[in-house]
Amino acid sequence: MTLAVPDLLSLALAVFFPVLAILAGRRKWLPDWSSSIILCYGIGIVVSNLRLWPVNSVLMESLAGGSMLLGLPLLLFAVRLRDSYRHAGKMLFSFALCCLTGILCTCGTALYFADQFENSWQVAAMLTGLYTGGTPNVQAIGVALSAPPEYLVLIQAADVLLGGAYLLGLVTFLPALYARIFPPTPLQGGADAGAISSDDSGGLWLGGLQLSAAATVLVASALLCRVLTGIWFDPTVLILLITTLSLALTLHSGVESLGNTYPLGEYFVLIFCVALGLLADFRDLADHGLELLYFSAVALAATTLLHLVLARLFRLDRDTVILSSVAAFYGPVFVVQVAAAIRNRQLLAAGIAVSLIGFGIGNYLGIGVAYALRWLGSGAAAG
Repeated sequence: MTLAVPDLLSLALAVFFPVLAILAGRRKWLPDWSSSIILCYGIGIVVSNLRLWPVNSVLMESLAGGSMLLGLPLLLFAVRLRDSYRHAGKMLFSFALCCLTGILCTCGTALYFADQFENSWQVAAMLTGLYTGGTPNVQAIGVALSAPPEYLVLIQAADVLLGGAYLLGLVTFLPALYARIFPPTPLQGGADAGAISSDDSGGLWLGGLQLSAAATVLVASALLCRVLTGIWFDPTVLILLITTLSLALTLHSGVESLGNTYPLGEYFVLIFCVALGLLADFRDLADHGLELLYFSAVALAATTLLHLVLARLFRLDRDTVILSSVAAFYGPVFVVQVAAAIRNRQLLAAGIAVSLIGFGIGNYLGIGVAYALRWLGSGAAAG
């Protein structure tokens, strides 16, 4: 099949722009509230909304889905479940509180908006993923639930606005405010052992090995999906199988020979972001944009406040509260940034560890929330 010039331009943008975005993030060319993910969404949105060239929606949806299915196991290979549990301590408990509040508040928001928002269960599921593992979970859950592509873009846009404002507060004035509410963080020796390295994945040969491992998980998941459902691609079953197989493999010492798979996984996530941005024409989304922004604002505010209340009741220290919420909402890259801002390197490893755990459990929690809300909705309708 011969691709048209606009299709080649879209593919080139999706494949090569993430490299520039990653470089910008590593060279610290970006402000604190931004990230490589935001850059990649942004470039796609700019091209789409300025109509710089026609976008083939079928091609971009296929590229987005394929890149997410390959990127997800690579991100999950970086999880070290045993080490994370051993070193996390209070961080793990605070992170669990954040996950609990995320589930309660997104479900509550969905029920509140049920009469006004037809697909509130899908939005709540994706926000649950966002508040437990970050953007990759939003994308995976969206694919699993066959959510409209515009929902993914609008939720990410709302997170840029609302989550970016909260993150800016966490690196500026909020630590001083939280110091009046929470006890100080006790100093401990030997807490700096890293859960994940910041080095690159090790060259072309090791990158090829990592990609082969991810492809093997994808093929095995598709075969199991065929056995369980009779079809090769049931989005929900496939995402859960990929998540389960990837996490199971992390318990085997052989996965460590793959090196740091996170950078390559991040690259495929950024391809997804560019492709999804190219699908976002905000002139066609105006009818739903404000509703989703309001939904996201209510859910984020409720989740944040309830987490702070519970953390105060359990007398968790300030830095643990801050970094656990950053781990849940934003992911490991921002844990590093905020840990530097609050000048606490001893909790860096624990913060990164629980954020990687969030990648693993976020898909289960989000999809579970979706089915629970849909069941509640169907039960209410029947009643």
